[in-house]
Amino acid sequence: MKRDMAHIESTDTVLATLRSSLRRSAQRGRVVLIRGSAGMGKTRLLDAAAKRWRSDGVRTVHARISARSAQPGLDETLDALRHEFDRSGGSELIDGISAVARSRARARAKEQLSPDEADPQSRFATTAAELGRVFARIGQAGPTAVLFDDVLEAEDPALLLVTACRPGCLVVASLRDDAVPSPVAAELVSLADDVVTLAPMSEAEIASIVGVDLDERTHQALRVALGPLYGNPGTVLDTLAALRRQGRLVCVDGRLRVKDPGAIALPHDHDILRRIRRHGKIGPRLLGAAAAFDGLDVDELPLIAGVLGVDVAECGRGVDRLVEAGALVEGVRGDLVCLCPALATSIAQEEAATVRRLLSTLTPAPADDGRRAGAPVALPGSTRQRPGLPARISRAALSAVEARIVDLIGLGFTNRRIASEIGLSEKTVERYLTRLYVRTGCRSRVELVAAGLSGRAAADDTWGPAA
Repeated sequence: MKRDMAHIESTDTVLATLRSSLRRSAQRGRVVLIRGSAGMGKTRLLDAAAKRWRSDGVRTVHARISARSAQPGLDETLDALRHEFDRSGGSELIDGISAVARSRARARAKEQLSPDEADPQSRFATTAAELGRVFARIGQAGPTAVLFDDVLEAEDPALLLVTACRPGCLVVASLRDDAVPSPVAAELVSLADDVVTLAPMSEAEIASIVGVDLDERTHQALRVALGPLYGNPGTVLDTLAALRRQGRLVCVDGRLRVKDPGAIALPHDHDILRRIRRHGKIGPRLLGAAAAFDGLDVDELPLIAGVLGVDVAECGRGVDRLVEAGALVEGVRGDLVCLCPALATSIAQEEAATVRRLLSTLTPAPADDGRRAGAPVALPGSTRQRPGLPARISRAALSAVEARIVDLIGLGFTNRRIASEIGLSEKTVERYLTRLYVRTGCRSRVELVAAGLSGRAAADDTWGPAA
């Protein structure tokens, strides 16, 4: 489909765009995606659109999708239909909504009888026909808007949008922008008629939303702590609300000032933290390592994996997921760092035990140079606290996984084949190579082998650094 791609900052401008889309949806339906990162105000925008449409007499169905539902997408849509039309929709529409509920119940019963054959997409497909008939009845009565908040959480978001759109409804769905777009998100963008991207607000706009009761020190502390998230009005307001609940905003000369401005954390239920927790314990722990050492290098993964008691390949996959979620980003030194200081503070508090274990374990033995026992080592040219890693690189200094990668390069293996051979993702292999180039001064795979780093790895090599 041909799509109108737009970067929009003004809520009024977005609402005007949606009103125009409603008029254009009457013949064949229309899908509009509202894109933006977490805290950008997508939910508030959909709430405002629903309120305006209802006041104008437009039939409006607003479903807030949650991954915690038994059937995400379908459950919320059915609840929204009942809330909107169970009393005022007429007998045919109420019967249609009941038919959707019965179809859903049959699909769930079948799944319980044959759990090994359960397929969320097939389960939704059996109910989609009944749901489509309901939307058709709603659309026959006049202009209809169907809103889906956080559509990526649905079991089959594309089918959900098509089912609602086909009878001639305007479908507006909010879509979270991840650092690495998923195939599902790409499919939804290709499906949409219009894609509206909410741009981050300027500092002046954020300051006007926050209000004049904050002093400049607090504004500056928020800018530093939230980093790229400072342009997200929802994130800024939720962070301030958390500081108020904690009693950390005090009045000084008629203005509010934050206590301990260097320890501002993201709210516990912030979207990026919730997404990290969904993948189990490894994600928060790895992020805790990045917070503890002010960054994460791929050559440190074997050390960290040993402390955490997990497989190094699992650590590699965990790092990939954190990058895809936008929690880890590339730092100025080529390593991976937390998205912003507030995220690092949040995860360090949440994973305090892990951080303590990492800091106490990944430290050198007492040295003869007077350095205090148990103090982490700072890499040359850096003030950052890092695990004790060798400063000079030789074959003996490579970890088993690094040595194996160099050996396989010497055999002519591609990055993809290396990843398959040693059980890591291709992205993790690329990060190992990038770090090896920096540490050795080599500029290519050929130079790595020519530097004398190639040679059969010792049989007793472990995942940790060689002695």
